[in-house]
Amino acid sequence: MSATKTDSRSQTARARARQAMAHELERARKRESKLVAVFSAIDARADAEAALGDALIELKDLGVAQSDLAEMTGLSAREVGAAIRAAKDRTATGEGTPETTDEHPSDTTSDHNGAQSH
Repeated sequence: MSATKTDSRSQTARARARQAMAHELERARKRESKLVAVFSAIDARADAEAALGDALIELKDLGVAQSDLAEMTGLSAREVGAAIRAAKDRTATGEGTPETTDEHPSDTTSDHNGAQSH
């Protein structure tokens, strides 16, 4: 009878180990999925920042003052300047693809505390 008890305990331990491994595997899959979402969002943000800088440069080229750009867009003057500088830097170095802009971090999101001067 004691052999049956030991076998039963071993089976229960193995079942718990299998369940723990399955749980850990599921957590790893969820982490991987969320990381993919993070990387996609980073790429989208880089694309949006590039489009922002390019559009601000075009508006500036049309004669809109940089201070007016800030007021019209609700961005801070610092954010407008940083976006324009980042776009010009990207153009000057031939970095047309958003993936390479990650090497040059900008201040465009650091000053977004809601405070605006009108």
